Amino acid sequence: MGATMNLFLDACAIIYLIEAGSKQGETVRNRVTQHLKNNGTLSVSRLSLLECRVMPLKKGDSDLLARYEQFFELPSLKIIELTEEVVEHSTHLRVRYSLRTPDVLQAACAIMANADQFLTGDKQFLSVQELQVELV
Repeated sequence: MGATMNLFLDACAIIYLIEAGSKQGETVRNRVTQHLKNNGTLSVSRLSLLECRVMPLKKGDSDLLARYEQFFELPSLKIIELTEEVVEHSTHLRVRYSLRTPDVLQAACAIMANADQFLTGDKQFLSVQELQVELV
């Protein structure tokens, strides 16, 4: 049996997963479902908890907030903390690539998580050579 595959979802992919009835939402849901059926693990950054919860809190949408909280409590989900090491790695990524600070934090978390795939809807991540980016 091979090693467990680790799929990292950035905030954009999580939002598609939870909210989108669009093609992207369907694609992410199918990808995550298949990944979990294959006993894969999911990883996200602590930053994604912030990014995903802001709009439901602003709108007072308790149902949507509950759906996000349910996702972030999945037993197969590993949350990568914004440690000193992640911030340091992010700094080097920010110097190397033209990405915004939140994006380099996401990329650094994925790298620290040893993610096999980085699932996103953001084409900017394609420039990050350290990641295996899968665009949705």
